[in-house]
Amino acid sequence: MAAPGRTEVSVDRFCDEMGIAVEWEVGEKVWRAAGAAFQSYAVRRRKQKGAEARRILGDFVIGAHALVNGYKLLTLDAGVYQASFPRLGITTL
Repeated sequence: MAAPGRTEVSVDRFCDEMGIAVEWEVGEKVWRAAGAAFQSYAVRRRKQKGAEARRILGDFVIGAHALVNGYKLLTLDAGVYQASFPRLGITTL
């Protein structure tokens, strides 16, 4: 709903029309995989000129959710997901 004028109803309608199902409960496996991937990412960033993490945990919850459930991930930014979840199927635009 980040775009102006979007509402819960419009997002729900879009998801319904596109056949997108929302899984509201992600489960322990997803949280643990996300935490491990975020930790690895933070270590990689620190090794790159001492840079701090630029991503948030939510990015890794998304990737972990797809991986744990056997889904493919559609993203505009495949690099971080490929590095963090090498077994994850990724589709880019």
